[in-house]
Amino acid sequence: MNPQLLRHVSYITAHLTVLVVTAVLIGAFVVQFAAGEFPCPLCILQRMAMMLAALGPAWMIAVGHRHSRVDPRDFTCAFGMTVLGAILGSAISIRQILLHIQPGDVGYGSPVFGLHLYTWALLVFVALLVDAGIHLIFIRQDVPITPKHPSILSKWVLWLFWIVILINAIAVFAEAGWNPFLSDNPTAYLLFG
Repeated sequence: MNPQLLRHVSYITAHLTVLVVTAVLIGAFVVQFAAGEFPCPLCILQRMAMMLAALGPAWMIAVGHRHSRVDPRDFTCAFGMTVLGAILGSAISIRQILLHIQPGDVGYGSPVFGLHLYTWALLVFVALLVDAGIHLIFIRQDVPITPKHPSILSKWVLWLFWIVILINAIAVFAEAGWNPFLSDNPTAYLLFG
Protein backbone atom coordinates (compact mmCIF):
# COMPACT_ATOMS: atom_id res chain seq x y z
CA MET A 1 0.00 0.00 0.00
CA ASN A 2 1.16 3.53 -0.75
CA PRO A 3 2.85 4.95 2.40
CA GLN A 4 1.88 8.52 1.48
CA LEU A 5 -1.78 7.48 1.24
CA LEU A 6 -1.54 5.81 4.67
CA ARG A 7 -0.14 9.04 6.09
CA HIS A 8 -2.99 11.11 4.64
CA VAL A 9 -5.50 8.66 6.08
CA SER A 10 -3.72 8.95 9.44
CA TYR A 11 -3.82 12.74 9.26
CA ILE A 12 -7.56 12.64 8.55
CA THR A 13 -8.20 10.13 11.33
CA ALA A 14 -6.28 12.41 13.72
CA HIS A 15 -9.07 14.91 13.05
CA LEU A 16 -11.64 12.21 13.77
CA THR A 17 -9.85 11.23 17.00
CA VAL A 18 -9.99 14.81 18.27
CA LEU A 19 -13.62 15.18 17.19
CA VAL A 20 -14.70 11.92 18.85
CA VAL A 21 -13.00 12.81 22.14
CA THR A 22 -14.50 16.30 21.96
CA ALA A 23 -17.94 14.77 21.36
CA VAL A 24 -17.50 12.44 24.36
CA LEU A 25 -16.54 15.42 26.54
CA ILE A 26 -19.54 17.39 25.28
CA GLY A 27 -21.71 14.37 26.14
CA ALA A 28 -20.28 14.44 29.66
CA PHE A 29 -21.21 18.14 29.87
CA VAL A 30 -24.77 17.29 28.78
CA VAL A 31 -25.02 14.76 31.61
CA GLN A 32 -23.47 17.24 34.02
CA PHE A 33 -25.54 20.31 33.14
CA ALA A 34 -28.79 18.93 31.67
CA ALA A 35 -29.18 15.98 34.06
CA GLY A 36 -27.73 17.89 37.01
CA GLU A 37 -25.15 15.25 37.87
CA PHE A 38 -21.92 16.55 39.36
CA PRO A 39 -18.70 14.83 38.28
CA CYS A 40 -16.62 13.32 41.05
CA PRO A 41 -12.83 13.79 41.21
CA LEU A 42 -12.25 10.51 39.33
CA CYS A 43 -14.64 11.67 36.60
CA ILE A 44 -12.69 14.92 36.27
CA LEU A 45 -9.42 12.97 36.07
CA GLN A 46 -10.89 10.80 33.29
CA ARG A 47 -11.88 13.92 31.37
CA MET A 48 -8.37 15.29 31.79
CA ALA A 49 -6.88 12.01 30.54
CA MET A 50 -9.17 12.16 27.49
CA MET A 51 -7.96 15.68 26.79
CA LEU A 52 -4.37 14.48 27.14
CA ALA A 53 -5.04 11.58 24.77
CA ALA A 54 -6.51 13.96 22.17
CA LEU A 55 -3.81 16.59 22.68
CA GLY A 56 -1.27 14.59 20.64
CA PRO A 57 -3.43 14.36 17.50
CA ALA A 58 -4.51 17.99 18.02
CA TRP A 59 -0.86 19.02 18.10
CA MET A 60 -0.20 17.00 14.93
CA ILE A 61 -3.13 18.76 13.23
CA ALA A 62 -1.78 22.14 14.32
CA VAL A 63 1.69 21.32 12.97
CA GLY A 64 0.23 20.15 9.67
CA HIS A 65 -2.01 23.20 9.45
CA ARG A 66 0.81 25.62 10.16
CA HIS A 67 3.71 24.06 8.26
CA SER A 68 1.87 21.91 5.67
CA ARG A 69 4.13 19.06 6.74
CA VAL A 70 4.09 16.55 9.60
CA ASP A 71 7.35 14.69 10.07
CA PRO A 72 7.40 11.07 11.25
CA ARG A 73 8.78 12.22 14.62
CA ASP A 74 5.77 14.53 15.11
CA PHE A 75 3.48 11.69 14.07
CA THR A 76 4.94 9.19 16.55
CA CYS A 77 5.04 11.75 19.37
CA ALA A 78 1.38 12.62 18.76
CA PHE A 79 0.14 9.05 18.92
CA GLY A 80 2.57 8.26 21.74
CA MET A 81 0.83 10.98 23.75
CA THR A 82 -2.48 9.33 22.88
CA VAL A 83 -1.17 6.03 24.24
CA LEU A 84 0.01 7.64 27.49
CA GLY A 85 -3.26 9.53 28.00
CA ALA A 86 -5.32 6.44 27.24
CA ILE A 87 -3.32 4.24 29.63
CA LEU A 88 -3.66 6.84 32.39
CA GLY A 89 -7.38 7.22 31.71
CA SER A 90 -7.90 3.46 31.61
CA ALA A 91 -6.28 3.09 35.01
CA ILE A 92 -8.51 5.82 36.46
CA SER A 93 -11.64 4.31 34.86
CA ILE A 94 -10.78 0.82 36.12
CA ARG A 95 -10.26 2.26 39.61
CA GLN A 96 -13.72 3.81 39.55
CA ILE A 97 -15.32 0.65 38.15
CA LEU A 98 -13.72 -1.40 40.93
CA LEU A 99 -15.07 1.02 43.54
CA HIS A 100 -18.62 0.20 42.40
CA ILE A 101 -18.33 -3.48 41.53
CA GLN A 102 -19.78 -4.80 44.79
CA PRO A 103 -23.21 -6.45 44.67
CA GLY A 104 -25.95 -3.96 45.45
CA ASP A 105 -23.83 -0.91 44.59
CA VAL A 106 -25.79 1.16 42.06
CA GLY A 107 -22.70 3.05 40.91
CA TYR A 108 -22.04 6.77 40.67
CA GLY A 109 -24.44 8.74 38.51
CA SER A 110 -27.17 7.55 36.22
CA PRO A 111 -26.39 4.95 33.56
CA VAL A 112 -26.32 6.07 29.92
CA PHE A 113 -27.48 3.31 27.55
CA GLY A 114 -27.07 0.83 30.41
CA LEU A 115 -23.51 1.74 31.40
CA HIS A 116 -22.13 4.37 33.75
CA LEU A 117 -19.97 7.13 32.32
CA TYR A 118 -16.78 5.69 33.82
CA THR A 119 -17.44 2.39 32.01
CA TRP A 120 -18.01 4.28 28.77
CA ALA A 121 -14.78 6.16 29.46
CA LEU A 122 -12.88 2.88 29.71
CA LEU A 123 -14.30 1.80 26.35
CA VAL A 124 -13.24 5.12 24.80
CA PHE A 125 -9.72 4.75 26.24
CA VAL A 126 -9.42 1.21 24.86
CA ALA A 127 -10.59 2.46 21.44
CA LEU A 128 -7.99 5.25 21.60
CA LEU A 129 -5.28 2.69 22.40
CA VAL A 130 -6.30 0.52 19.46
CA ASP A 131 -6.45 3.55 17.15
CA ALA A 132 -3.00 4.79 18.21
CA GLY A 133 -1.55 1.29 17.93
CA ILE A 134 -2.81 0.88 14.39
CA HIS A 135 -1.36 4.25 13.41
CA LEU A 136 1.99 3.47 14.98
CA ILE A 137 2.20 0.05 13.31
CA PHE A 138 1.96 1.59 9.85
CA ILE A 139 4.35 4.50 10.40
CA ARG A 140 7.30 4.73 8.03
CA GLN A 141 10.21 6.84 9.15
CA ASP A 142 11.05 8.12 5.68
CA VAL A 143 7.69 9.51 4.52
CA PRO A 144 6.34 12.78 5.99
CA ILE A 145 2.69 13.77 5.82
CA THR A 146 2.21 16.70 3.47
CA PRO A 147 -1.37 18.01 3.61
CA LYS A 148 -2.28 19.62 0.30
CA HIS A 149 -3.24 22.93 1.88
CA PRO A 150 -4.24 24.21 5.32
CA SER A 151 -7.83 23.22 5.92
CA ILE A 152 -10.57 25.27 7.53
CA LEU A 153 -11.74 21.95 9.00
CA SER A 154 -8.44 21.65 10.87
CA LYS A 155 -8.92 25.11 12.32
CA TRP A 156 -12.48 24.34 13.44
CA VAL A 157 -11.53 21.00 14.98
CA LEU A 158 -8.78 22.67 17.00
CA TRP A 159 -10.96 25.58 18.09
CA LEU A 160 -13.76 23.25 19.22
CA PHE A 161 -11.27 21.15 21.19
CA TRP A 162 -9.78 24.22 22.94
CA ILE A 163 -13.25 25.58 23.76
CA VAL A 164 -14.21 22.26 25.38
CA ILE A 165 -10.97 22.33 27.42
CA LEU A 166 -11.76 25.88 28.56
CA ILE A 167 -15.36 24.99 29.49
CA ASN A 168 -14.08 22.00 31.45
CA ALA A 169 -11.64 24.19 33.39
CA ILE A 170 -14.39 26.68 34.20
CA ALA A 171 -16.80 23.90 35.26
CA VAL A 172 -14.21 22.32 37.55
CA PHE A 173 -13.42 25.70 39.10
CA ALA A 174 -17.13 26.36 39.63
CA GLU A 175 -17.57 22.94 41.24
CA ALA A 176 -14.54 23.20 43.54
CA GLY A 177 -14.89 26.89 44.30
CA TRP A 178 -11.86 28.21 46.11
CA ASN A 179 -11.16 24.81 47.69
CA PRO A 180 -7.94 23.08 46.62
CA PHE A 181 -9.73 19.71 46.34
CA LEU A 182 -13.02 18.51 44.89
CA SER A 183 -15.55 16.88 47.18
CA ASP A 184 -15.70 13.07 46.92
CA ASN A 185 -19.45 13.25 46.43
CA PRO A 186 -20.20 16.72 45.04
CA THR A 187 -23.73 18.08 45.36
CA ALA A 188 -23.34 21.74 44.36
CA TYR A 189 -21.16 24.27 42.57
CA LEU A 190 -19.23 25.61 45.56
CA LEU A 191 -18.15 28.77 43.73
CA PHE A 192 -21.77 29.93 43.69
CA GLY A 193 -22.93 28.48 47.01
